Amino acid sequence: MTIRTFLPVAAGVLLGAVGLGCISHQETVHRDEQRLPISFETDTAARTFYEAVEKIRESSTPTESKTEFHIPVIFSHKITTVNGPHQVFNESVRRADTNQDGTITEKEARIFTNNAR
Repeated sequence: MTIRTFLPVAAGVLLGAVGLGCISHQETVHRDEQRLPISFETDTAARTFYEAVEKIRESSTPTESKTEFHIPVIFSHKITTVNGPHQVFNESVRRADTNQDGTITEKEARIFTNNAR
């Protein structure tokens, strides 16, 4: 490489590193959904369902996803998505209400509790 080609390249890299710096963008998105409406056949069905949901909530870790994109020295972009508190409840309702009629029976609540993770 001759000095004629080296100097413009070196000057461009130096100006790029010093002049532009690093553009960085970090964003956290909180994704939440409305709590699903549900009714219960009896108080026993409600208690059984809510106890199972609480066990699931205690044993699960909050879900979080990260997306990162980097161009070294020039650009960095990070997005973190955090799911809201209603996600566990809504997923539990979808699993427990097997006939999707909007009412959880005692039988559905017991089956859900036995299969809860």
